[in-house]
Amino acid sequence: MLGRLIRHEFRATGRIMLPLLAAELILAVLAGFSVRGLARMEDMSFLRSMYVMTLIVFGLGMFAIAVVAFVLMIQRFYRSLLRDEGYLSMTLPVTVDAQIWAKLLSSFVWFIAVGALFFLSMFVVMSIGSYITLPDQEELLEMLHAMREALRELGVGSMILYLLEMAAVVFFGICATCLRCYASMAIGCSAADHKLLLSFVAYFLIGIALGMVANAAAFAVLPHMDAAYFYERIPADRLMHVVMLGNLIVEAGLSALFYFVTRYFLQNRLNLA
Repeated sequence: MLGRLIRHEFRATGRIMLPLLAAELILAVLAGFSVRGLARMEDMSFLRSMYVMTLIVFGLGMFAIAVVAFVLMIQRFYRSLLRDEGYLSMTLPVTVDAQIWAKLLSSFVWFIAVGALFFLSMFVVMSIGSYITLPDQEELLEMLHAMREALRELGVGSMILYLLEMAAVVFFGICATCLRCYASMAIGCSAADHKLLLSFVAYFLIGIALGMVANAAAFAVLPHMDAAYFYERIPADRLMHVVMLGNLIVEAGLSALFYFVTRYFLQNRLNLA
């Protein structure tokens, strides 16, 4: 049943996100040609103004897609579970966990798609606008040799571990962001009135509480830490693993906390009246 919920979420959100992603790729191509055109022009003209306008629209479009993905994540959760549709959603033969995971995984995929679109669009713009060409055979061999030396120095196992840690941090970071919004809305919609206002209040109170906990932890730990000891006794690559592991623990812990808060309020305190 979780698979059906996920397919439903992608059908509902894909109608909005897919055309926007495709349009931004087209804008990236136009922006690349605009960069190339601006490099050839020296005087101000109507065509130069159009080139500049295309670049501005491209930049605004990337920002707008990120905002749409974030708003869509909030809207789907709010309308499907906390508004009138919640009466139907909560009567389906699925668990609350499946409802949360369907919303969470679809939002995660779209956030990753927006991030991939950013790098792909910048590559397209630079490739077209800067005449980027593929390296010749000698340059390619030098690049491969440099990569081989870096892998030999760092170690293949350590590099794979870096990639896995980075992927896990990205996953739990996005989950924590989404689940914080979900938890805030679930808390706000447990009240009888002013649900949206209380959701915003809950979101900011959660932020204040997290900031207080982070500051308390910093004041409690940092004065007793000897930075020179860590730099001298722990190799740089292992220290990076420690930092990544610390971030992973924090993001995973926040994700779990917000998840169980969301689950509790949806199961026990939800007020659809």
